[in-house]
Amino acid sequence: MKKIFAVAAVTTLVTSLSFSQQLGLHDIGGGIGYVSLSYNGTSTQTLGGFLIAAHANLGELAKDLILIPDIEYFSTSKDVTGGTIKVSNFGINANAHYNIAMEGMVKPYVGAGLGINFLSTTASATYNNGFYTQTFSASESFTRLGINLIVGANYKLNDKMTLLLEPRYVIASDFDNLQIKVGVTWALN
Repeated sequence: MKKIFAVAAVTTLVTSLSFSQQLGLHDIGGGIGYVSLSYNGTSTQTLGGFLIAAHANLGELAKDLILIPDIEYFSTSKDVTGGTIKVSNFGINANAHYNIAMEGMVKPYVGAGLGINFLSTTASATYNNGFYTQTFSASESFTRLGINLIVGANYKLNDKMTLLLEPRYVIASDFDNLQIKVGVTWALN
């Protein structure tokens, strides 16, 4: 139910913003990357894994300040003594990028945003006392508000296609993570 509410809220926000003269759907894109997650449970664990994402350029909020919402998913796991920890996340983010004016092909930007993260964790362990083996498993889901701190750069390949490189740090309570994403953006107009 929370996911449906979040998707409806983001859709309403995007639709209402697109009626502005400067705002509208300009570009779409996607990317893949690596995520390093610090999880503070009973002990701090660092897990690394795969990330996929999709984004849209909804235009300028002000000069050189671009609205870039995105969705992302990552899943990661780590073997620990006697078991495994798995964490996955589906995030919906509203970010703003400030384009830094520079000469040349590479166009850097900085940005920030807010996101809602739907995290799921599973921990499993196997115990063998010599007579029998028993497996234990526990799962839990969390919803966390996240603050996105972004730096990145775009490299325009042609009039329609741009490459991007984007490191991002997400502060989400006990699930902070560092993401490094590469991707492509396609111009729609």
